[in-house]
Amino acid sequence: MKKNLRTVLSGLLACAALSVASCKKENQLAEKLSSAELGKTSGLGLENNLRFDPVKFAQGIENYMEGKVSGYGYAIYHEGLPYFIANGGGGYARKPHDAPAKLHGAYVRQGIASSTKFITALTTVALLEKCNVNLKEKLYHYLPSGWKPSAEFKELDFERLIGQRTGLISYGSGSYGNLRRTVEDGVNKAQFESGDWFYNNVNFDIAAIVLPYVYAKKKSPLDYNALKSLESNPTELYKGLCQRYIGIVRVNVFKPAGHIHYGVMDWRPWDNNGPINPLTGTLGYTTISGTEKGTPKGDNTLNPGPGGLYISAVEFARIQSAAAMGKIVSAAGYKAMRDKLLGFDGFRNGKHGRYTFKNGGANNHETMIFDFGITQVAVFANIRISDIGNDPMILVNAYDNAWVTK
Repeated sequence: MKKNLRTVLSGLLACAALSVASCKKENQLAEKLSSAELGKTSGLGLENNLRFDPVKFAQGIENYMEGKVSGYGYAIYHEGLPYFIANGGGGYARKPHDAPAKLHGAYVRQGIASSTKFITALTTVALLEKCNVNLKEKLYHYLPSGWKPSAEFKELDFERLIGQRTGLISYGSGSYGNLRRTVEDGVNKAQFESGDWFYNNVNFDIAAIVLPYVYAKKKSPLDYNALKSLESNPTELYKGLCQRYIGIVRVNVFKPAGHIHYGVMDWRPWDNNGPINPLTGTLGYTTISGTEKGTPKGDNTLNPGPGGLYISAVEFARIQSAAAMGKIVSAAGYKAMRDKLLGFDGFRNGKHGRYTFKNGGANNHETMIFDFGITQVAVFANIRISDIGNDPMILVNAYDNAWVTK
């Protein structure tokens, strides 16, 4: 898939205010973060005789991915600096028979399925902090006024919601009527009472409904009145809530992460100028080198909480890094996310600490993101035949093996 000659990109891209995706010269080194910023993630008491080698980590990722997928992109952020080899990926985002052909890589956007939930959880913590709302605040205070939450729902808080410990029941993909039924018709008693983690998209569907009400009630009386006026028209209210949710993510997550195109980042195929025809974006495949037609990314703007964000690996990893360094949420807020698995699927104990991860897979796309403490990584593929999204130990082992003697 690749040429043997490779170069390494390391360092922040030039002009800190610019999105990494906007740079044309991918091998350009940039200014480093200040020592104060680095101090937020470094100094964790790692072994004095070892150092982390991001190039070796990148090589480990490539060694696994090469030949196993139709196309992939990845990006590593270590102490706030990005690393990857050559174009940061391999294979095709669009195969030659789906002209125009396009190589995959770190800067190539694709659908990321359920890894979007990390963004939803991060947005929840960020907005609650800005609105002085505690994670233990009850959800039912931020629902459309006509909804009548069940007794169990009234006990649920934001922490349980984005930690997927609610016992909520899904009645189908996101829609106003289905979500109202979820809120009003009770819960799975066993899951609710245990408080254990159970994967369910509906938790993040509800997040996309309640966050616009949090913002409106706490920050914008005019917008709250606007929402109230829409409540007599459920279809328009649902559209309005989803649009507002996307706006909240853009302002509270994408912007502080440093993406200059935060205003057009979307849950459907887009470029730096806005939405594009899905047929012209990254396609999903079922074989590595077959000639089947690729499938386009769908539109998730009316179901944005659980999945469907369209983004590149380097853009996503930049968000991960910014979150870990206190640029999006407080240190305490991000620690809560990692400790309580808010927006994460699980963790693995490695040689250098506790590593948290989130995976995603849908519509011939597969993803895995990891936070290793001082290192974050995003690996995306446009096919679902490797184990990158299923086996966390692939990246755990690659990361641990990248620690070398000084």
